[in-house]
Amino acid sequence: MTRTQIEELMARGKFPDGGVPEKLVETHISWVILCSDRVYKIKKAVKLSFLDFSTITQRKYFVEQELLLNRRLAPEVYLRVLPVHQEEERFRIGGTQGELVDHALEMKRLDHRLEMDVLLAQGRVGIGDVDRILAVLLPFHQGAEIIRGRTSAAGLLADLADVGQVTDHCTRTLGAMQGAALTASITFAERFLDAHAELILQRDREGFTRDVHGDLHARNIFLTDPPVLFDCIEFDPHLRRIDLLNELAFFTMELEFAGHPELARHLIDRYNAAFPVIRNEAEQRLYRFYQLYRASIRLKVNAIAAQQPGEHAAEATLFERYFEHYTSCWNALEASWS
Repeated sequence: MTRTQIEELMARGKFPDGGVPEKLVETHISWVILCSDRVYKIKKAVKLSFLDFSTITQRKYFVEQELLLNRRLAPEVYLRVLPVHQEEERFRIGGTQGELVDHALEMKRLDHRLEMDVLLAQGRVGIGDVDRILAVLLPFHQGAEIIRGRTSAAGLLADLADVGQVTDHCTRTLGAMQGAALTASITFAERFLDAHAELILQRDREGFTRDVHGDLHARNIFLTDPPVLFDCIEFDPHLRRIDLLNELAFFTMELEFAGHPELARHLIDRYNAAFPVIRNEAEQRLYRFYQLYRASIRLKVNAIAAQQPGEHAAEATLFERYFEHYTSCWNALEASWS
């Protein structure tokens, strides 16, 4: 659906059980419509370097995948997939009448005041909350399907090098020096991955690559009782079937970015004590690399959002902040590997 169609759906559309839309949230790949007790998520018709939602067939498949995969951690939140039809000039979610124009994922709406990123900003997240998250995350990771032969230094470099697509944006918005630094960081990462290629393969052979969440950070956690971890990656299994260190590094990188390094340290220490994934200095360096890698993803995502039509001042600011954090992760890794 187009933005115009989404706005028409918001204004005059029909929703299941007489639902009334209250708010529209836009991401770089989705439209999210909030009703009183339900959420409807419709994927944008976009094709990017890391996903393809350009056809209705593709969008239907990935909406179904999103439902299936997220039920592993949040079965009570992820409810069903519904068609979106157009009847003359009016759009409807659910039902069978009219022209099929898209598909929507129906979810239970949770209290946004319990979103972890909201609570972090209020200084209301403590060690106990991290422990409650670990009580959900650890058994999920321990029971997750082991995937062998999917993680390699070459694959990681290809993913990281993808951030080079935003070099021009970086140069235009932050300056030539910052654009050159971004290019230099990729060269550094290439040397690091070449030196640690065997370690990466060894960990893959040992079963540390698993089918997990893939997008684990505070914005995808509700601190309910128990916590709800939602919105895992569905559009590319490659980005979800990763080393457990890669998954954890995203969460801790984001906690550090939010100004809470003490929570990041507690999370990784408690996790590692229960399920050892960092067993020596080399694996500690690899963990730092994955933090750099994850910061690069945040850099890329905010660059893409900032360049889409419309006002995106928030994403532009986040791009600048993530560039600074990306540089910090790079410096930390370089200092540990000298």
